[in-house]
Amino acid sequence: IIIAPRFTRAISWVIDVAAITLFPFIISRDDMSPDVLQHETIHILQQKELFVVFFYILYVWDWLKGLIKYRDRQKAYFQIRFEQEAYGNASEENYLEVRKNFAWLKYKV
Repeated sequence: IIIAPRFTRAISWVIDVAAITLFPFIISRDDMSPDVLQHETIHILQQKELFVVFFYILYVWDWLKGLIKYRDRQKAYFQIRFEQEAYGNASEENYLEVRKNFAWLKYKV
């Protein structure tokens, strides 16, 4: 975990980024709440499942698909399958222990 407020502010062109996961690092603006840490840890697991590079390809694909569908950058971001899983389970107790591989596949843009 790296605390880097300038970096997170600099990349906040789509939405306000408090933290970002760039495997194997979690880069945060400030100390993270347990929910934010779990959200970012879910991204670590997703990236491992897709050998990192395929995660980023699918992430951009989902965002572009959402951008075309919703014509709104922020809504497109929240409709990315990886974000749906991470936001939807950030506060679920024990989710990291019971999460099935490729759980993000059940979400649709």
